[in-house]
Amino acid sequence: MERASVELRRGKRAPIEAPILIRRTGAHSASSREEVAKNVSLAGVYFETEEGHPYASNDIVMASVSVPEERVREFPFTRLAGRGRVVRVEEIAARGESGRKRFGIALEFGEDLTALSAIPSRG
Repeated sequence: MERASVELRRGKRAPIEAPILIRRTGAHSASSREEVAKNVSLAGVYFETEEGHPYASNDIVMASVSVPEERVREFPFTRLAGRGRVVRVEEIAARGESGRKRFGIALEFGEDLTALSAIPSRG
């Protein structure tokens, strides 16, 4: 008997390759890494990284995702920034160009998320 998959995401994700800067909070606050987001929404972001990464489930990080200029018209925001929680870390079957294992990381954004827009609001 085949089970249907259940969508657990709070927001619809859009496929996009965009730079994401992640800064550790707490004792590791001085360390930051730039990764590449694979999909993004106002609820969270998914990116891939190589083995040796510093991410573990339930880690709290500060994240900033910038939509590439050529894709800005497709999104209601140009940049997302705020606190995120690592909700999933999974090994991916493919290996990177370096031959190292790859991992998929899912972040869930917190309520302090800021969505910046290139279009000025009217008011």
